[in-house]
Amino acid sequence: MARLAVISDIHGNRVALEEVLRDLDRRDVDAMICLGDIVGYGPESSECVRLVRGACRVAIRGNHEDGVLAKDVGRGWNPVAQAGLAYARRTLTDADKSFLAGLPSSFSIRGSLLAVHDSPVPSEHGMNYLRNSSDAADAFFWIRESICLVGHTHVAACFVTECAPSVRPHVEDLQLIVPGGGVEGVSQEWTETCLVESISLPRRGRAIVNPGSVGQPRDRDPRASYAIIDLEKSVVDFHRVCYDIEEAARRTIDAGLPAVLGERLAIGA
Repeated sequence: MARLAVISDIHGNRVALEEVLRDLDRRDVDAMICLGDIVGYGPESSECVRLVRGACRVAIRGNHEDGVLAKDVGRGWNPVAQAGLAYARRTLTDADKSFLAGLPSSFSIRGSLLAVHDSPVPSEHGMNYLRNSSDAADAFFWIRESICLVGHTHVAACFVTECAPSVRPHVEDLQLIVPGGGVEGVSQEWTETCLVESISLPRRGRAIVNPGSVGQPRDRDPRASYAIIDLEKSVVDFHRVCYDIEEAARRTIDAGLPAVLGERLAIGA
């Protein structure tokens, strides 16, 4: 798997997922992996499960999958998230739930790649957020592979270090690259529907890559986000894809879900 497409945090947004899959049809990728949170928030969790099953060679169980399968998991979540979980439970088929229950919590290619939903740092509650350099420093201590894939934050990012495995690097020794942040070495290529940003990864160091969110970006860019990693060339391409946000919002509201779940799509928050 030299070129690996990485998607995450779809959250029942079928309109966005279908557009991302159409965009990926134009890309030369060997396989696709989903980092979890296929369900929740949006109105079409079952349809998104079906699409992921058909498109992805590997899928990982996220905290929203856990929340759908076990009500205790989402008990302390905010009311909007709980509404999305309740709707997903009602609309997912038994086959959908069986598929979600069988998903692994991680995936690895020895020495090369580790994929998790939120963070490689062990957690009893499954809700670790890898948002900043301090979080990344903790995470690198637990990573033996060259590249670690994470989702959960809904924000595309890349952390890099030259620190050896089994050592917690100093925060000041990490580099954080945020796509669109104007970091030196990042190139931009505009196409009709998509922004592509290419970032070179350290061949001797290690990297944590977050592809951002397909269905509910939270970086003030409403376009669907995903990534393609070339394991041989040590390059990650971050992609942003336009989709029909008004249609996705309409489906959300028509399903009787809280209006904010549709409204937030337009502002990427």
